[in-house]
Amino acid sequence: MCGIAGIININTTSPISSHLVSMTKSMINRGPDDEGYLLFNDTSIPYSGDDTLYKNCDHINSTFSKSSKLGFGFRQLKIIDLSNNSHQPMCDLDRKYWIVFNGEIYNFKEIRSELQSLGYTFFSDSDTEVVLNAYKKWGDKCLDKFNGMFAFAIFDKVKNEVFFARDRVGIKPLYYHINQDQILFGSTIKSIIDSKLYTPKINWKGLWQNFRFSIAQRPETCLENIVALEPAHYLKFNFDSKTFIKKQYWEIPINTQNFSLTEKQSVNLIEESLYNSIKYRLNADVEVGSFMSGGIDSTTISVIASKLNPNIKTMTLGFNDFEDYNEVEQAIETAKLHNLNHKITYIHPTEIIQNINETTVAYEEPYHHLSANFILARIAKENNIKVVLNGLGGDELFGGYDVYKKLNLWENLKKNKKLIKSIPKIHPKINKAHQLSNYKTIDEYYSHYYTTYKDSSLKKLFTDHNYSTKNLISNNFNPKNLQFTDNFEAISFYNLKSYIGSHQMRTLDQFTMNFSIEGRLPLLDHKFIETAFKIPTKYKLKNNSQKYIFKEVAKKYISPSCLSMSKKGLRLPLEHWIKSDLYDLVYDNINQLKNRNIFNNSEVDKIVKGKDEMKIWQLVSTELWLNNYIKQK
Repeated sequence: MCGIAGIININTTSPISSHLVSMTKSMINRGPDDEGYLLFNDTSIPYSGDDTLYKNCDHINSTFSKSSKLGFGFRQLKIIDLSNNSHQPMCDLDRKYWIVFNGEIYNFKEIRSELQSLGYTFFSDSDTEVVLNAYKKWGDKCLDKFNGMFAFAIFDKVKNEVFFARDRVGIKPLYYHINQDQILFGSTIKSIIDSKLYTPKINWKGLWQNFRFSIAQRPETCLENIVALEPAHYLKFNFDSKTFIKKQYWEIPINTQNFSLTEKQSVNLIEESLYNSIKYRLNADVEVGSFMSGGIDSTTISVIASKLNPNIKTMTLGFNDFEDYNEVEQAIETAKLHNLNHKITYIHPTEIIQNINETTVAYEEPYHHLSANFILARIAKENNIKVVLNGLGGDELFGGYDVYKKLNLWENLKKNKKLIKSIPKIHPKINKAHQLSNYKTIDEYYSHYYTTYKDSSLKKLFTDHNYSTKNLISNNFNPKNLQFTDNFEAISFYNLKSYIGSHQMRTLDQFTMNFSIEGRLPLLDHKFIETAFKIPTKYKLKNNSQKYIFKEVAKKYISPSCLSMSKKGLRLPLEHWIKSDLYDLVYDNINQLKNRNIFNNSEVDKIVKGKDEMKIWQLVSTELWLNNYIKQK
């Protein structure tokens, strides 16, 4: 798990190493254990940095006046193969291929054995060398072999091109900026800014999307001309032709439901696939821990992990002053059932409030809430854990959110709008139900649930800008107009593309790596996703019970109280804090934002008076983001 960076001169050669060092040093939290560089003009030459463990080459600082065609920078968090043999940038034995790799390939030992049978030899025990030789053997088809999370760049001297790739779900990030002369890429947006070769400016389209959906929908970001390589895509740049080729190599497996499966067969399939996924993610040369909230997903994962590794540490977050947010009791009951090595950490609001600016810098873009992942990662760090399992993905795959539960209502309203009059009696908790009947397509319905602002409201707020996001979800994530088996499947598809791929992956990766922690996600293993999409919808939402089939697996392992409690999620009491501990910070930043005159200030005042904490915090985080990333007024 690491941070990667690079600069590619498209048309000429120029000195780039000082900029490359700045990019790489900005990611020291992602890789505090080692540092390395590669420069290429006519030959490929590796260089060391201040933190390089095995200094058998010249220091990168000696090259600041040297012109280069390409440069790679690398920061390493040592997880697999702790020896110097895993140092990057890494080359093959013929020195024709060079790689910077961020991530983990969980099945690298199987691929390594296959390559050895084909005559390949290895000098390390790292998965990085497996990726490099797999590319050497199979080219872009190597991506079909990998089970893992990854973002990497390979300089292919034979084809005179650079090959970039990102994992299927987008767990590991890869951002890039292309101008007429150069390509800049890195694991973080900040690394590109810190190159000093790019001037940060607001991408108004991305910021609009950020306010609409809480995150710019990838590949868009809130920074002008910085984009994300999409999940399950690769990108090639050829030096000779000066051309780019981008292709998708995997798709979420819709229309694969196996209607012949019985309920028991479905339970067995899920359980077997989950065991395999967790077993892969326990493979490390450092200690692995597990976050265990007390909810169904992370608790089930933690217990199964303990069966495979009895000494694994399980960690639970508790709140001293907010019982409604706690799932500690349920976690304790499960821990006692299985005699887990369990640690509970209680926090006070001040522990988060004191780090507001740090979280903003780590997040890299505005966000309408505060993320508990920041504190969870810090807890893992305090427990000397480098790798943690996380339960993200269960709600998206098996229907844990309200958006799934109300599908039936929306479908009925589409057929008969007269039902609206009876909704208060049938569904007393549904607000603005009449709006549901106005959404004609499944992507419009989806967008309704994953939005903070409407376009009409943003048109008033963004005085000089106007965009429509009506068809954004389908245009971004389903441009081929794929047809779904049913609407439940469509929501899962869009959740993996938008909510997971654009939003959740960013928060989890940024905050874990901020503390030099690797987060692993068993429920987002692509084989597990393929298994989940085979399970008929009728077993996912049965008798109005959400995640029914996953609960049937979970009840073998976790306390009954985990199954019976209402869904809480990993939340922080932002609404309360805005009125108390965060009051001064909120209004100071709102006033600073108003002084910028980039929004309609009368609309800003209306939002503040409306007391919607998500909308208020979106404004606050925008000011914090502007202050950290957009220096000019």
